[in-house]
Amino acid sequence: MKLPAATVQAGGLLIVGTSGPVLKSEEAEILRRLQPGGVILFGRNVESEGQLLQLTAAIRSAAPVTLICVDAEGGRVDRLRAVVGSAPAAGWLSAEPTRKSEQAGRWIGQSLRAFDADVDFAPVVDLDHGASDNALDGRYLGREPRSVAARGRAFLRGLESAGISGCLKHFPGLGAAQSDTHHLPASVGLDREALDRDLSPFIDLLVDSDAVMIAHAAYPALDPTSTPATLSPRIATGLLRRELCFEGIAVSDDLEMKALDPWGDLAQRTLHALEAGCDALPICSRLGDTEVVADHLGRHADPARLRGAAQRWETWRCRLLASRESARRYRLDTVRRRLAALGSA
Repeated sequence: MKLPAATVQAGGLLIVGTSGPVLKSEEAEILRRLQPGGVILFGRNVESEGQLLQLTAAIRSAAPVTLICVDAEGGRVDRLRAVVGSAPAAGWLSAEPTRKSEQAGRWIGQSLRAFDADVDFAPVVDLDHGASDNALDGRYLGREPRSVAARGRAFLRGLESAGISGCLKHFPGLGAAQSDTHHLPASVGLDREALDRDLSPFIDLLVDSDAVMIAHAAYPALDPTSTPATLSPRIATGLLRRELCFEGIAVSDDLEMKALDPWGDLAQRTLHALEAGCDALPICSRLGDTEVVADHLGRHADPARLRGAAQRWETWRCRLLASRESARRYRLDTVRRRLAALGSA
């Protein structure tokens, strides 16, 4: 069954997940009909070198222009650990010379290239406030804005040298959140002066990054309605686009996360995220619902907003292609050795 043109256009803004190590026939059919902008891989998709190469080839066959995305930070968030070995955690890098962050970015990027991925949703440039229950332990590059920005820039430079696009996260800074947005609503209660410190690494690095991921936390000092940042025009458009002049891709965090449960069903919250200013809309596990979501977007979203987001996606793809053409690619055994030599994660 062929989908309406508006649904396919909206589908091109989605980043979707698949269920396991093999692309099922029904999943391939959804990818063929929807042609999503991205497919994101998780640990559930990774078993062995040969299996992963077959999976990414199957995804490319079904959706040739999709960008294959991975959360490859190192440490706790290390989706390719089973096939390339451990990559250093950000917490470890925070105590090492900045050059180590560039080396980590380079060899993590090369591991993604080895399996035909395009995008790494890293680095985390949130500041460490010492919170223990927001899922960010061990994922920080430090407490001080200047050192976090320096290590984040080095990591991005390493990714780019491998032909991989990075993505800063979690704008406008999630380190002070006291709960985990995967499971609960969260609010960052800092005043604007304190938030400016958390914003500082993003401000320094936006010019170096093609993409930034927006957090699901609420920021009353930035939006007194306490709307989550991903659904807040004041933050996703007013702050990120107008005040900070970011021209790249604004990526929502996973729209299935429990922090958004009070904000409507999956189709409604995805529309709200698009309207707020997010261009890339991840739905990381419910692939069977994505056509309904895309249809809802196609029927209810502002056509100009759809076109603007689609143009940013196209610019992102073109920049990636240019980066790949100039990037050297290494053998997988070399990548494994270089990652192992960096130090314990």
